[in-house]
Amino acid sequence: MTEQPQHQFPRIILYLGALLLAAGSLIVWGDDLVGFATGQDILKELEEEIAAFPSATPYPTPAPTVTPVPVTPTASLPEPTEDPNQLIYSVPIRQHVLKYTVQEGDALFLIAERFGLQPDTIFWANTETLQDNVHLLHIGTELYILPVNGVYHQSDGKLTIAEIAGQYDVDPETILLSEYNQLSTGTRDYVPPNGLRIVVPGGRREYISWQAPIRTGTAGGTNPQGALHPGSCPGGYIGSGGLGNFIDPLGSISYFVTNEFALWHAGIDLAAPLGTTIYAAETGVVVFAGWHLNGYGELVILDHGSGYTTYYAHLSDRFVQCGQQVSKGQMIGLMGTTGYSTGVHLHFEVRYNDVPQNPRFYIDFSGTPFYDG
Repeated sequence: MTEQPQHQFPRIILYLGALLLAAGSLIVWGDDLVGFATGQDILKELEEEIAAFPSATPYPTPAPTVTPVPVTPTASLPEPTEDPNQLIYSVPIRQHVLKYTVQEGDALFLIAERFGLQPDTIFWANTETLQDNVHLLHIGTELYILPVNGVYHQSDGKLTIAEIAGQYDVDPETILLSEYNQLSTGTRDYVPPNGLRIVVPGGRREYISWQAPIRTGTAGGTNPQGALHPGSCPGGYIGSGGLGNFIDPLGSISYFVTNEFALWHAGIDLAAPLGTTIYAAETGVVVFAGWHLNGYGELVILDHGSGYTTYYAHLSDRFVQCGQQVSKGQMIGLMGTTGYSTGVHLHFEVRYNDVPQNPRFYIDFSGTPFYDG
């Protein structure tokens, strides 16, 4: 029988101890050892560092460009935030053109204020419809409402972007880079296709020259329009004029001013309840009394001498006739909404030698501006 070396037993104990130590290490540090061996420990540290780093603010996504055509359905007015008589509206930021249908009670200044635009922009976006004549604004009229003050140009397929920009006194880049157009890839020499509508931010143009439909002579003359309008007075006038001291045609009642005098609006619009009494602003002679065919509706014109006349339009009823002498403060009619009118109001004009003047130069109106908020 062969004897085992005596030193072999301690070696076995050493091997067992090593195995036990390795097993314990795997139990305690096994995950770390595996991570170290596979590189997972580095990835874990990177993830922890990224998680601890403050999150960066992402770049804003560029606003999408919108083809400059009106949206459908027809837009409605924003809801008032307080008393509707004060016209305080929360107007959302828009990036497209709306198409709005004029409703009862609308006025151009009021529409412009509600959409946060200048009144000029309403005309410059609707040249074909309004022709710079506020009397063509009536219930049912469809208007383009731009998202920004400027001009809404319709391409004829001939003018380049540079030529269009020059027409409205802006830089070509104003059109090309506008978020309201899809022209950012174009150049100054690009010719937009015929019929394409283009928003021209900040653009301006001259007003279309239009002649008011009534021309009157001074006392003793005749109405050049003759029988073109049912209310035209046929012959000469006999009577006295005033002294140029005009009074408020609505007297001392409370009312609203819905449209001011402008290049496209020959007078001032004063709104009060239907049937409100209208008074002569100064002594004069009636040179027009009746229905006007081109927008004024039931109209009275007084000749005050020295080249001055006053107009009282959209009346529901009138109490004076052609050639009648009228005294300052005399009742001449009732407020209405006849002719091209979107609501009950008096359209009042002061003219000198048939040229419209700002009535505020002659009268201290007490009405509250309806569009000031």
